[in-house]
Amino acid sequence: MSNISVHSEIGKLNTVIIHQPGNEMENMTPATAQEVLYDDILNLDLALEEHRQLTGVLRRIAKVHEFSDLLCDVLKDDKVKLQVLKDVCNLYGHPELIDDLAQLEPCVLSEQFFAGTLLEKNTLERFLSDSRHAIPPLPNAFFTRDAVMCVYENIIIGSMAHKVRLTEALLLRYIFSHHPALGVNNFYHDGTRKQVEEVTVEGGDILVIKENLLIVGFSERTSAKAIDTLAKEMSRDKENLDIIVVGLPKIRATIHLDMIFTMLDVDKFMVFPPLITGPNKCKAYHMQCSNGSIVSITEYSGLPKAMRSLGLEATFINCGGDKPFAQEREQWTSGANFFTFAPGQIIGYTHNKETFNALDKAGFEIITANDIITDKKTIDNGRLIAVAMDGAELSRGGGGCRCMTMPVHRDKVNW
Repeated sequence: MSNISVHSEIGKLNTVIIHQPGNEMENMTPATAQEVLYDDILNLDLALEEHRQLTGVLRRIAKVHEFSDLLCDVLKDDKVKLQVLKDVCNLYGHPELIDDLAQLEPCVLSEQFFAGTLLEKNTLERFLSDSRHAIPPLPNAFFTRDAVMCVYENIIIGSMAHKVRLTEALLLRYIFSHHPALGVNNFYHDGTRKQVEEVTVEGGDILVIKENLLIVGFSERTSAKAIDTLAKEMSRDKENLDIIVVGLPKIRATIHLDMIFTMLDVDKFMVFPPLITGPNKCKAYHMQCSNGSIVSITEYSGLPKAMRSLGLEATFINCGGDKPFAQEREQWTSGANFFTFAPGQIIGYTHNKETFNALDKAGFEIITANDIITDKKTIDNGRLIAVAMDGAELSRGGGGCRCMTMPVHRDKVNW
């Protein structure tokens, strides 16, 4: 059995990678938050308490790998350890740190990669520098979705749009290349080797709908050139690959497609109405690809029409319910960003109340994460279930449950 197998957004989850927030969260100040793509600083204790709910639910249903543990494992190989250090230290122009960091034990070094390495103020230039870190911390690393994507039985390593996230992609490339639980021989795309600035792609924009159908966001973080590159590479061994591209506004609220559109079941999708189903919805483009070539591109007025053209009949459930005011508020707090761990079984943030009311009306049973963790409730096969977890603090980091999960292996779904 292949270690990598993700043929849809909704197949029963078997293996997933997450990262528990750590000291990297406390290595931010209001002044430096924007540098690492945050609007505000987060409280680590509150974030941890919420993240434990996600982990607790996932452990009930799948094998859960912790990013830092996987990294520790691969750093036990001295050759790999040295190469990782060279890549990361050279990325930030501090090769002088390699020898000292190489003395650290693998798991200590793994934690330090996340927490960051302080800049020694031993020259006037460094003394006057505003930066506290030679190698910056990784407060975005708990959003494991963005820097690596498992698509079918292969991998895309992200071409990150911002330098502060390049380290995550580098570390994950080494994990997927060298960890025995994952071991991949090649990648559809390795963004850590990118030479072209116009090629950026992140996992929040890649949705695997089913065999030979992807829905992809053309966003602030994923470029048209990257989508062209992936379309050719991923269709190299396929007679037919359909990609529906959604043109997103290049604004903070819609950094990725999964902030306005996630798949819940074979025929159910959570959507932010103004951009998916409303009169000012985003345009969509159907790219038909075959044997490494883009055969045709067709423009549609919106995503629903493009989906129907490919025979995908869908029920759309509104993030924020039917009230435009609530839709705006709850989309901002990741109300559309659900993670599906089995067909019709999802997890999202409790505080998006109108969204959960809409799910209740659509036939989903609402269960709290704590009830599952304490075994008061069970997740039975075949039922529509929406798990509600606390996330008021985590959502201030700019993402939801899909952002925080990187599925590695799922069951295939019979359509």
